[in-house]
Amino acid sequence: MIRGTLIGQVWATRQAPGIQGRKLVLVAARDGAGAPTGRVVVAIDTLDAAAGQDVTVAFGSAARNVVAPGATGGEGNRGVLCDAAIAALVEGTA
Repeated sequence: MIRGTLIGQVWATRQAPGIQGRKLVLVAARDGAGAPTGRVVVAIDTLDAAAGQDVTVAFGSAARNVVAPGATGGEGNRGVLCDAAIAALVEGTA
């Protein structure tokens, strides 16, 4: 999981079937002190974050759980096409 700032949205004329209708955004990662790291990731925005807002981004199976919580069955949520998703909006600094 990383903390970052939403810096923009990704626009696509075509999307893979597993992400159709999902909002894809660009998040600039920050280190523990809040300084930019130079890393930018594309994530699914599940919380309708605004540009400039600080967010946390989950990766891997945690991201799939954000997009499809409690998915059950033989495969669970392994079929969810997602490797990064916004998990929380950060409202202040500690």
